[in-house]
Amino acid sequence: MERTRAYLGLIIAMVLWGGSFVATKIALAVYPPFTVIFGRMIIASLIFLLLWKRVVPKYWRWKDLKYLLAMAFMEPCLYFLFEGYALKYTTAGQASLIVSTLPLMVGMCAAFLLGEELKPRMVLGFLISILGVFFLTRGAAISEASPNPILGNTLEFLAMVAATGYTLLVRYMSSKYSALFLTAIQSFVGLLFFGPLAFFHDKFYHLKPQVYALYSIMFLGAFVTVIAYWLYNHGIARISASKAAAFGNMIPVFTIFIGWMILGEVLNMAQIGASFLIFFGVVLSQEMGFVSFFKLLSGKINFARFVVK
Repeated sequence: MERTRAYLGLIIAMVLWGGSFVATKIALAVYPPFTVIFGRMIIASLIFLLLWKRVVPKYWRWKDLKYLLAMAFMEPCLYFLFEGYALKYTTAGQASLIVSTLPLMVGMCAAFLLGEELKPRMVLGFLISILGVFFLTRGAAISEASPNPILGNTLEFLAMVAATGYTLLVRYMSSKYSALFLTAIQSFVGLLFFGPLAFFHDKFYHLKPQVYALYSIMFLGAFVTVIAYWLYNHGIARISASKAAAFGNMIPVFTIFIGWMILGEVLNMAQIGASFLIFFGVVLSQEMGFVSFFKLLSGKINFARFVVK
């Protein structure tokens, strides 16, 4: 049951992350990147302050501080820095497809650093997906929503490198601290990191409020930075890093669907072909096939019990 709750939580996290690309795109149309990120960090930090008694761990080890700071520096600091600018130059759909490379990158690094099993087909799948990302970028057309897709997709890939380091560190620290505490550390460090950038670089105090952009930032802070990250960290603590990261394959599906409904985004034929190449590479790398996966999800899941716990 514990593993099933972890799987369900990861799926919910992927739905929220799929929406985060669209919400970020909406917010970036009004506010500069540092302001958007700082806004979501403020909201998330306030929520964790309200939950402070549940957040603070019973035991604290000062020697773990360097790992916690490295984890938070990878994500949200470097990750949001790269992704915030990536979405200024590419579409939400293209960016989310590049996220499909994350499980393969995590799987390879986890094998070398955490001792998780690395199979030949995982390596082959990784190479095929990277090739798909290359063709996705080459096939991107310049448009109002995607003024510089090559730059944007490159920045998004660098965000995945940062996310890989973050995932491995969360997996390592999850045996010592709760998922809620690890998520809170991210928010507080992100607040301190992006606050000065938003103040001095963006001069956010001169910006005028815009309803839809503010709603998007509130969604990013409460539902993505708090809930999605908590569910993701919860999943990493209960299954292997590579298996937890594999759920990132679902993000492009949700993002493209939400982007189509809200932003009217489309992919050209070359990008659709590249998407299938990425998809094939990801499937090739996975130990659990689609049939087994859907059998797992079709089992009886007590959703209310999951939420309460």
